[in-house]
Amino acid sequence: MSEVPPLPEQKSNVGKIIGCGCAALLLLAIGGGALGVMGFTKLMKGNAPYTETIAAVQGNAEAIAALGEPIDPGFFPTGSININNGQGTVDFQIGVSGPKGSGTVFVKGEKPAGSSAWIYETRELKVAGQDQAISLP
Repeated sequence: MSEVPPLPEQKSNVGKIIGCGCAALLLLAIGGGALGVMGFTKLMKGNAPYTETIAAVQGNAEAIAALGEPIDPGFFPTGSININNGQGTVDFQIGVSGPKGSGTVFVKGEKPAGSSAWIYETRELKVAGQDQAISLP
């Protein structure tokens, strides 16, 4: 009688399944983080303090003299904006640049309950290489 040769061992696919699962979770985390950053940026750029500040720096003669025209805001503002029941606070920075230089706009203010306007404690441009800040009324 002839002997039957043993069957080759079958390899398990568990390692591949775990690897694919981990890669999928990693991609979901990266995608979720990117969406969070984009949402925060859109939220900041869509509010009155941001849009009013960009208009103020783009229309300010001293800022134009220091940075040149056009003055463009950076992609990602930093800081915080809190609005609740018609009142709120802001404390953020916006990088700006023009053909002659760059700087940072600092904004700190509040919107009292019942008011339609923001009151800015600080709204100024600090140009890189200059000691004196430019006030943005």
